[in-house]
Amino acid sequence: MANFGTERVYQEFEPATRWTSEPDAEILVADLPGFKKEQVKVAVTSTRKLRLTGERPTGGNKWIRFHQEIPVPLTVDIDSVSAMFKDYKLYIRHPRIKTETPQTKPPAPVKPTVVAKPHDQHEAKQSHGSKPNDQLKHDAQQKAGEVKSGKEGLASEPKGTLSSKDHDEKDKVGAKWFEKYKESTGNMVKEAKSKRQLLCNVTASIVLVLLILLYARNAVRSSLVWNSEE
Repeated sequence: MANFGTERVYQEFEPATRWTSEPDAEILVADLPGFKKEQVKVAVTSTRKLRLTGERPTGGNKWIRFHQEIPVPLTVDIDSVSAMFKDYKLYIRHPRIKTETPQTKPPAPVKPTVVAKPHDQHEAKQSHGSKPNDQLKHDAQQKAGEVKSGKEGLASEPKGTLSSKDHDEKDKVGAKWFEKYKESTGNMVKEAKSKRQLLCNVTASIVLVLLILLYARNAVRSSLVWNSEE
């Protein structure tokens, strides 16, 4: 009969693990000899660690167990972890985080520059600016005549430089005009002073006459007063 009251005796086991890479994921492989799928547990902790646990009987009250925590790379998505158990091996797949590459716009096409051919330029000049030969000769003769007449006109014009005699005559005329201006202003000042003096004399005479009349009036009044008293 089996004894159900006996306690289990555990033997610690550390499985061998290794990482393998795929184009879109990192895979952790753990070797678990003798274990079955239902005897193994896989969990992801809040500290980004992969927790592997499991236990199985080895006979009687003896058991073998393991407990292991493995850090998860920062480049993988812990919310999409998946596990598969096959041939005593545990495969834990960690998909990589997808990074969106910025889309670059293709360069705008450059329009080719159209260069006119020398033959086309020559034809355009002929179509816009062509003249008969007789007209060209007539214009050349007319311009030559204008240049010749201009040279003769320049040769016949007198020189514009002034001699020293002309400067002396201009200085004398200016001095005469200044003397006349000074004399006229002096006479005006003298006339103004004489008129002012005359006005002062007339005013003084009028005041004197008024004083004499006032004095005579007062004298007549005083004589009348004395006569009335007598």
